[in-house]
Formats: sequence, structure tokens, C-alpha cells
Amino acid sequence: MDELLSKCLLIKNAFNIDVQVFDHQFQTIFHLSSDNEPLILVEARKRIYSDLQRALEKANKNSFCFHTDSFQLSYFAVGNHEEAQVAEIILVGPFLNERVNDSFLWNIIRNNRLENTWFNPLEKFYKSLVYLGQSYLAVGDMLVNLIVNPHIDSQFIMMNNRDKRDQPLLQLEDYDRKGLDIKLRYEAEKKFLHFIETGDKENAMKALPEYTGDFLYRVPGNPLRARKNITFSSNTLYRIAAAKGGVEPQYLHAISDKFALRIEEAVSMSELDTVEFSMIEEYCEAVKNFAVKGYSPVVRKALVYINLYFNEPINVQTIADEIGFNRTYLAKKFKQEVQISVIDYIHKKRIDEAIFLIEQGRLSITDIGIQVGFSSYNYFCKVFKEVTRMTATEYKGSKKKEAHD
Repeated sequence: MDELLSKCLLIKNAFNIDVQVFDHQFQTIFHLSSDNEPLILVEARKRIYSDLQRALEKANKNSFCFHTDSFQLSYFAVGNHEEAQVAEIILVGPFLNERVNDSFLWNIIRNNRLENTWFNPLEKFYKSLVYLGQSYLAVGDMLVNLIVNPHIDSQFIMMNNRDKRDQPLLQLEDYDRKGLDIKLRYEAEKKFLHFIETGDKENAMKALPEYTGDFLYRVPGNPLRARKNITFSSNTLYRIAAAKGGVEPQYLHAISDKFALRIEEAVSMSELDTVEFSMIEEYCEAVKNFAVKGYSPVVRKALVYINLYFNEPINVQTIADEIGFNRTYLAKKFKQEVQISVIDYIHKKRIDEAIFLIEQGRLSITDIGIQVGFSSYNYFCKVFKEVTRMTATEYKGSKKKEAHD
């Protein structure tokens, strides 16, 4: 138990994440915590203990569980095995895989049916947590290796003045060549991201080959994972560029999350190429159509809300209620500034998303209509034809024909 405690202290100190150890009856053995967690979150965590235990008992001893609850709090669970049984469970968390902002917190409050007074205490607690992002898998792998293997006390050696004569010499011509390559790449990157910042999709697509590089060597033996990592980085850079172009953070968060899932789900290089092109297109379209710098507060809030929740059953009244403005005033200002009505804008957003899903080819037309927020198949087909001048089935057929030509 002393060795297990030493390992847990190492985890706590290295990652600044709470660590709890409990036995097979869910009795806490020890808990390394900062003790600032709201009780409602403690109770939510207790409800996942049995699921974690069952999952670890079915898996081999080198496995770890990753779980995110309804409060968007993430945890690792690693089993400490004794004679093929899970004697103790090491629970590491909570931590975050998403950045905290107002939209993130309001979604948690809404999804868990909490009072609005929870906003400030949740914000304070969430901002004290560690954000791991896409590195969580690597951290989980590290935890398994730490728990499974014997703990070794390391030796600390302080190095002060390193003798520069011991360093290998870099040939001047190598430095010049590599330095020039790096400089050219960063200049290409700057130009490419400027196109996204200004919503210039055509030039962004032209500049893409010049911007991209071959970094597959970074994950030897697994080129698909290397390419996914590169595409994750691109997603982040595109989001930052679009933010500079005036797109609201809440909307960008939704786009970024959507593509992060599609990148991770990709099973081939060609699929990642498609995702890359779609990211460029959507971030440029966001700058072109949804940058909200020039809009009044009521229209800006309405645009952000629609862009986030267009696939839910929303209308002018529900939007007005959510953003705190009069329905008639909202409808008038929206039409005046955006040049189309609120409902037409919602329809356009839904059809744009439906077109993307049709081109992915994974869902039926019926499922797509439901997923983008239409209450019935017939209504979806009616609106699709009004917006695109063809039915959804005809559009799907035209894309298949293009693929075969």
C-alpha cells in the first residue's frame, strides 16, 4: 500500500489532478484531493464506480477506463490487480477535455437541470481543473505503465554550467538550408491562415499544398495516427484564424468539436483529406457568413445561439426567450441586418449541415433529416428542395454520379 501511495502522489504532483483509491466494495482507501469540489459533483462521480469496476474486471490488467460524465468531467480508472482480481481501483480526475467558457457551463447547467445560481460556483471549480485535450490517451497510457510496473525511486542530479565544447557542431550549410526551409514553411502558414481569417476559401484551397508538410515521421509505424495528430493541430489553427476574423468563440467551439470527432473517427488517409477540405470550407464560411463584429447585440446573440443549437427544436420565440429579447424586436432586427428571416436562417443552417452529411455517405436521408433538426421527413424534403432546387435524394444521386465520373 505504501508503494501504491507513492505512485498516486507522483500522479498528483506531476499532473495536478486528484487521485482516489477505493476497494472492491467502493470504500475509499485514500483520496489525494484539493477538497474544493462541489458535493453535487462528488455524488455524480460515485454513480460511475460500479460501471468502472465492471469494465476493468472484463479487461486485461494493462487496460484503463476513460469516462466523461454528464458534467463533462473526465476520469481515468486503472485497476490494481492481485491474483487476477481487481483489488483496488485508482481513479484519476476530474480533468477536462474541453475549454471552459460560458456556453460550456450553461450547457452543463441545462443538461443536468440545475438552477442558474450554479453558474458561478461551477465556473470557479472548472477553471481550477487541468485541461488535457487530445493528450488524454497518452496520459492514460502513462498511468497504466506507472501502476502496473514497480515503483523506482529516481535520483536527482543538478546540472549548472554545461560545457559548450561538448556539444556537436552544426555545419553552417546545414543550418542555412534547414533554416530556410523552416522560414518558408512559416511564411506559407501565415499566408494560408490569413486566407481563412478573411474567409477566402478559394485562395485557402490553392495555398493548402504549399502550407502542408510531411510530418508522418513523428509517429513511426503509424502514419494514420501521425496524420490525425497533424489534422488536430490544423483544426486548432483554423479555429484561431477564424476567431481573428470575427467569429464568436461559442460557434467556433461547436465547429472545432465536430471536426475533432470526425478526425478521430477517420479510418483512412483519404477520409482525413476530405475532413481537411471540409474544415477549411466551414471555417471560411463561418468568417464569411457568421462573423458577428458588425451586428447589434440582439442579432449577435441570436446568430451564436442558432449556430450552436440549429439541430434542436428552436424557433423565434425560443431564441428570444433564451437570449432575453422581445420576439418581435428580434425578428425585425434580424431581418434588417442579416437580410433573411430567423426561420429562413435556421433552415439554411440545417440544410448546409444536411448536405455535408449526405456527402459523407454514412446516414440515410431520413436519419439526416432528424439529425439536423427537422421534425418530419416530409418537412425536411420540402425545405431541402426550396433551398437547393432539388430533392435530397436527387442531390445524393448527383454526388454519386460525380464520384464515378
